[in-house]
Amino acid sequence: MVCTSGIASSSSVLVSARTALERALEKLAEPADFGFLFVSGPLLSERAAAIIDIWQELVPDVPVFGGSAESLVGSKVELEGQCAASVLLVSGMRAPPQLFELECIKTPDGPSVMGISDEWIQMSPSGILLIACPKTFSMEILANAIDYERPSSEHPLVSLLGGYCSSQNWQEPCVLFCGDRFQLQGAVALTLPQEWRWQTVISQGCRPIGDPFIITEMDGQTVVSLGGKPAMQQLRQLFSTLPSNEQQMFSKSLMIGRAINECADTFSHGEFLVRSVQGVDPDNQGLVVTDRFQVGQTVRFHVRDEQAATADFRDLLSKAKRSILSPEAALLFSCNGRGTRMFSNSHHDATILDEYFPDLPLAGMFAAGEFGPISNSNLVHGFTAIANLLVRNPSPISSLDNDQSH
Repeated sequence: MVCTSGIASSSSVLVSARTALERALEKLAEPADFGFLFVSGPLLSERAAAIIDIWQELVPDVPVFGGSAESLVGSKVELEGQCAASVLLVSGMRAPPQLFELECIKTPDGPSVMGISDEWIQMSPSGILLIACPKTFSMEILANAIDYERPSSEHPLVSLLGGYCSSQNWQEPCVLFCGDRFQLQGAVALTLPQEWRWQTVISQGCRPIGDPFIITEMDGQTVVSLGGKPAMQQLRQLFSTLPSNEQQMFSKSLMIGRAINECADTFSHGEFLVRSVQGVDPDNQGLVVTDRFQVGQTVRFHVRDEQAATADFRDLLSKAKRSILSPEAALLFSCNGRGTRMFSNSHHDATILDEYFPDLPLAGMFAAGEFGPISNSNLVHGFTAIANLLVRNPSPISSLDNDQSH
């Protein structure tokens, strides 16, 4: 096999890391060229150096990339809230991925990102995989910096993929792995060699209700009016038109999405960046939201439930299966609000991914924000499952042979 994965849990993250790596090595036919590693458990920052030592002992000179999370993903398995490790090994690479360490800094002109360059951006036609500390790094700042370097809006977007580290104890530092090193802040980034690419599936796991509205008044992070009427008035009117089952979902999981592309002719499912409605502002009876909304934006209410999330993920994976013949492996970034917090069955996202891509080597983590592009914009998502399928591009020689055979 070109790629293999392994996942393990125990009372020690060091034992978990060793076991997961050994399980992946057992199935690998050729020497590993590169590896991904995700770990969970207490006091990870104190164990990080020892984890690197285990990696170098078992796969010397093989670069590692990954980070820490409160729960992990492996083939057909999701280990929630455990002390565990998940590994994906890749062989058959003519050249290794390029790795970068990034840092957000303050400058007189505003926040900036250290570690990016024009050359780096040009090396990333298939996207940049990013694992970041949510306390010390902003994916939005990086996205703005990269977008600023685009020659024009017609130039292809450099996709940002991956997610923010999550933690069982937010007082502890995040751990990021990069090459033969680890760091406790900032972000680490990866670009694939030319013969490999990512094919990304982004499932926000919710569905729209009612018609779109235009925001006509904001007060900070509170939506005061929609379509010229008080937001709560519009919300109550919408609630009265819903069937009883949707009214129950409405009461438990009301979300609001802002249109990603305001120039679109229609605003349908999948064309909104969905955020939570935190509550009602008692001063103005507006809706308090968890993102930056602006007057003039198009928004639409959404509901999220187990059935909608399952159907959305299945539909998108089915479409991906029809367009991708043979992915070699996958990295899954699932929101830490999913898993058994959202679904009645365990291992939900990992199991469904395996149904559409059986026995595909898989590793990943539950993230505190998932990165993925929609409508030519790099976005940070919530409650989302993002599967990054690792695909090997056909070589120019084999492509030429295929062309001559027709």
